[in-house]
Amino acid sequence: MHYILQENVFREQHYDLLEKSLIRFKLPYTKVRIFPFVEKIVALSDIPDGGFNVDELPEYVPPSNHVFCFGAIKLARIASKKNWTPGSMMNDNHDFMVYKDYYKDDLLNIDSVICKVSDTFDWGDGLKFIRPTKDTKSFTGKLYEKEEWIDSVEHNLKNQSTELFNKDTQIQVSSPKNIYQEIRCWVVNGEVISASTYKVGTQVVYKRVIDEEPLKYAQSMVDKFQLADAFVIDVCETDNGWKIVECNCINCAGFYDVDIQKMLMAIEDQFNS
Repeated sequence: MHYILQENVFREQHYDLLEKSLIRFKLPYTKVRIFPFVEKIVALSDIPDGGFNVDELPEYVPPSNHVFCFGAIKLARIASKKNWTPGSMMNDNHDFMVYKDYYKDDLLNIDSVICKVSDTFDWGDGLKFIRPTKDTKSFTGKLYEKEEWIDSVEHNLKNQSTELFNKDTQIQVSSPKNIYQEIRCWVVNGEVISASTYKVGTQVVYKRVIDEEPLKYAQSMVDKFQLADAFVIDVCETDNGWKIVECNCINCAGFYDVDIQKMLMAIEDQFNS
């Protein structure tokens, strides 16, 4: 299978590790660039050093349609429209409004109020956790103060910082939760194949997970519902036990301390069979 890697998306060390793993396993790949407000994938080798007109750059054509992408949401979205197999795993299931019906009370933010960016809602006292219902990365899901949220919406709408953020973008608004640790699990063919912490308490911590408890919990959730043949599921430890934070597209997920080699081999086994 041929791999497509978008530049300047992942942390440099993770990008380097992914590239080295592809080289080690002799898996062919191409580095590409995506441009704002242009639905085009361009190979870095086709971009001149000096000035250029994006419209005149050739559209990237892979050596075969058997490809897998790693990059931003836009790359996954474009790839999903092409006749590539598998291309990307992005589909309509990557949406809180879909997977909440399967995971239900196991979701950390099952108490979410669903509304649009332009809607007003009851803030009550203090902070609210706000994120897009879909896996669009149109803005960062996090705890917001009321004034911070209002300023963020005004700034993003005015500056059009992303194509996917507008007054009709659907969001979920929920209460703050006490979380002890957060873990990302990579799932291929219905199996949790690797996991990494990304936050312990309030600290960012990337560490390979080997404890059976969170891995078994994540697998039990995967057994209930699979968004795609490959995806990531984030789980967390709370006062009320383990919960699901969110689910995301594997093509666009940060690597943290995932076992990249194991992930690549699982992808190869799944999509080359």
